[in-house]
Amino acid sequence: MQPRPGPPSGGDRGPPPSGGSSYFQPDNKKGEVNELKTLLRDQNVERDPKRKRDVIKKVIAYMTLGIDVSRLFTEMVMSIETRDLVVKKMVYHYLSTYAHEKPEMGIMCINTLQRDCSNEDPMVRGLALRSLCSLRLPSVLEYISAPLRASLTDPHSYVRKTGVIGILKVFHLDRDLVRSGDFVDVLYNMLQDVDGTVVTNCIVALDEIMLEEGGIAINTAIVHHLLGRLNDFNEWGLGAVLRLVARYEPESDEETFGIMNVLDPVLRTSNSGVVLEAIGCFVRLTENLPELHAQVYERLKAPMLTLMAGGGAAGGNFELLYCLLKHAELLVSRCREAFASEYRNFYIRYDEPSPVKHVKVSVLADLASEESADEIMSELKEYAGDVDAELAKASIGAIGAIASRLRSKSRHGCALLVDFLEIGAPYVKAEALLVAKDVLRRYPERRSDVLPSLARYLREIDSSAPRGRAAAVWIVGRWGDEILNAPYMLESLIDSYADEASPDVKLALLTASTRLFFKRPPEMQAMLGRLFQAALDDAANADVRDRALLYFRLLRRDVKVARAVLDGRDPCAIVGAFAEETHELFDRLFDYFNTLAVVYGQTPDQFVAPAKRPKDDHLASRKRAPATNGHAPEQDLAALEQEDIDDQPFLADDQPLAAPPPEEEHDLLGAADATDVLATDSPAEPAVLAPPADNILDSFDLLGGGAGLVDDAPSRALVDAANTVDPATFQAKWAEIGSENTFQLSLPSLPAATADAEAALAERRVYTMASGELPAQFKFFFYALDDSSALYLIQCVIDKASSNATLTVKVQGAGDASFVRSVIAQGLGAV
Repeated sequence: MQPRPGPPSGGDRGPPPSGGSSYFQPDNKKGEVNELKTLLRDQNVERDPKRKRDVIKKVIAYMTLGIDVSRLFTEMVMSIETRDLVVKKMVYHYLSTYAHEKPEMGIMCINTLQRDCSNEDPMVRGLALRSLCSLRLPSVLEYISAPLRASLTDPHSYVRKTGVIGILKVFHLDRDLVRSGDFVDVLYNMLQDVDGTVVTNCIVALDEIMLEEGGIAINTAIVHHLLGRLNDFNEWGLGAVLRLVARYEPESDEETFGIMNVLDPVLRTSNSGVVLEAIGCFVRLTENLPELHAQVYERLKAPMLTLMAGGGAAGGNFELLYCLLKHAELLVSRCREAFASEYRNFYIRYDEPSPVKHVKVSVLADLASEESADEIMSELKEYAGDVDAELAKASIGAIGAIASRLRSKSRHGCALLVDFLEIGAPYVKAEALLVAKDVLRRYPERRSDVLPSLARYLREIDSSAPRGRAAAVWIVGRWGDEILNAPYMLESLIDSYADEASPDVKLALLTASTRLFFKRPPEMQAMLGRLFQAALDDAANADVRDRALLYFRLLRRDVKVARAVLDGRDPCAIVGAFAEETHELFDRLFDYFNTLAVVYGQTPDQFVAPAKRPKDDHLASRKRAPATNGHAPEQDLAALEQEDIDDQPFLADDQPLAAPPPEEEHDLLGAADATDVLATDSPAEPAVLAPPADNILDSFDLLGGGAGLVDDAPSRALVDAANTVDPATFQAKWAEIGSENTFQLSLPSLPAATADAEAALAERRVYTMASGELPAQFKFFFYALDDSSALYLIQCVIDKASSNATLTVKVQGAGDASFVRSVIAQGLGAV
């Protein structure tokens, strides 16, 4: 018996391991590509089909690894003449990859590919046509036209669908060739093809070819034809058809209902993409039918929750779960009531990634109702102790959002926020104070729950949470007259001003200290002088220095003016949503349902390159339905304030703001006399130490609503005018007064009956002329009279579905429609 040979020695190598993976382990020998070239020309290899297949496999493997095998182009073109379908596929793949690099040699394979396009085997015909259209050579377009047209009428569906995609490939090489020919008309005719895959390819091809015109043109016949063949399409085809249906606008409500009935079985499919497309169709078909939203969204709830429970959470596919949650969040924003009973499905699981948890917290805040709010807030309280700081802060913010939206839960929410101040983590305390500030802005009557705990925790918030410190300082300045040691809470911050790095805290400290000076001048006077001195010497931040200079000059000019600027209108009188809570973006995202726009939370114009956008965006141009979940399309607070700034003068023309005198003539900050922070230029004028409380111009408002800075600006109030206007007088004056003002209000809750709203407004001296309840609305006619004898006539329509109120106000005399609007908003908000 001969002994077995030992392992290879020196630089010798053994044979590569058997199996397909061996082709992805290239040798390092010199001339390996040349060796393959020799093998491809070897007649022995040519006569051995298996060996030839292995050689070509190795060529493709090298190409896959990025090794340049373009030198084998001639030999690979010669290898195309074979009956082995596997070899043909590999050679076609090679030619499609390298033909654009060697166009002069790519012409060599045209005759063979054209001949294969007429092969009796449909697989060979389809492969040859696909490769011919994939050569990406403008010089071969003249050779493609004939086989491409022949493929569109081929008896086999594989060849026809390949031909349809071939038209799209030719379109990217020469757009004019496709558009000037009859290819587009042929594709429209092929929408009636018996094979669903061919129809799907036609839809995709037409949509891309006609991108600049807004996509494929659709009409009633096309849509109804496709809807009647839903069973012929695979999942990918269903998605393409449903995207087409979503763009269609039915001609009648009956047609809308018929389409929804056809689409209803699609909601039960297992593919999440198809289900979301079907949901998008339902949403867009009913966007102008708000009375159907509750019923339709109730139907959409089950498939959405099924996908979340099965394909997402249970299957461990968290990427899919995140996408589904983002779409669920969008649906909840429009019809909260449909999902309100299923809030437990959005509780966090321990093994879920952070992005999923954040979306669930956001949805829980939106889902909370009068019945479920307590349980949801208790659940969110548990999340606030999570090791993930961002999740903890998001949970605290969600509790604040619930408390701000539901007046009856504001006490519970404030109690939880105070409990969070006991937690040792600084970011939790800071976020709790930040959220508490917003809740108190909405419901200032809840300040008694927060103020007693404020002094102790202000000192415990370190510099790592400046926004929390700024929120606490804001609260102290706003309600400092109710906090016993409020000036001394600010004094420590004033004395350590030089150590404070955050501009937010410095700005808040300036505003709070100046406000508190008006309420407690003896205690704040010296502190305010030191703060101004430090802020005006602060060259690190221009905003801080400018604000300090503004406040100082206002105080020097007139203390009444200064207080009017800072405390004119009650900053807590918030009506409607906060500026940051606007849902206009969500309303726009419904136009892009089941796209990346929903996942990103951005409209496509923010992340899609301009060249890739349709010139006629059929989705963005669709008419959006009004919100039905209490999100009024009113202007946000910031926009209203900016308009008032633009419209109102900062000071009256006859009262210019005087600049302070030079330091050598006068001590601006009272450094020579610490008690004279507000000393004036003229020694004959006594220093003003504190503003008289009863002479403050409380009606002036820097940010809007005021009529300008005048010394005798009146404060407006309603007077008792019950039974002073009869129906005939109301009707006559309504017709007589031509101008009117229209306002939109977002109500926290609906009145149970018209009598509740009438009683709440009568307490504020707004009286009812007539009222009534319709199936979808409450309707009222009110009147009121103010102390300047201005008469207000008001029509109020409250939509039950959306909790939105539309006010139409007509004024006779020197009245202010905005004033009576705020009175009505407060009254309806208290129902």
